[in-house]
Amino acid sequence: MSYTNRQIEIIEAATKLVGDKGIQNLTTKNLAAEMGFTEPALYRHFKGKTEILVSVLNYFREGLQKGIQEIVQADSTGIKKLEEIMQLQFQTFTDNPAIVMVIFAETSFQYEQALSDAVLKIMNQKKMMIEMIISIGQKDGSIRKDIDAAYLASFFMGSMRFTILRWRLNNYNFSLIHEGEKLWDAGDKMMTCNLK
Repeated sequence: MSYTNRQIEIIEAATKLVGDKGIQNLTTKNLAAEMGFTEPALYRHFKGKTEILVSVLNYFREGLQKGIQEIVQADSTGIKKLEEIMQLQFQTFTDNPAIVMVIFAETSFQYEQALSDAVLKIMNQKKMMIEMIISIGQKDGSIRKDIDAAYLASFFMGSMRFTILRWRLNNYNFSLIHEGEKLWDAGDKMMTCNLK
């Protein structure tokens, strides 16, 4: 989806507001005040809070997808691609911690189908890409073949999600990049076990 420059400004301001004051304080009134214009001016660009949050999620998904596509197309082994994806995601969240608050607020979205769908789309898209990369690694011999790619993808994504959530709940008080390096060391051993 393409956004106007003004919509991107609103998306970025909404993300910053969530980061500074929490998702519960993201209202059209607070966002308009943050941006220095009226609520009706905000409604010229988005129908409401739900559409803004869906756009925040989609904007993030599109940016992450572009980075992952570049990694997928690079001439490297499957295991190296997985390492680069983990680094990309942890760097992205380190640079934009507010997006974690939006993504991990999905339990608040249970009555907002559009938001639930946006989070599910991010998860499904990422799982499909991870499975594809693991399959590439299994073919090129850099990832073990004795475990189905779908299950390795679930372990990979689940361990990342747990680490990111722990970082968020600890108020970002440890280095996600450093924790990611340690997590990768363990994941690399698990995915390449019996190959060395």
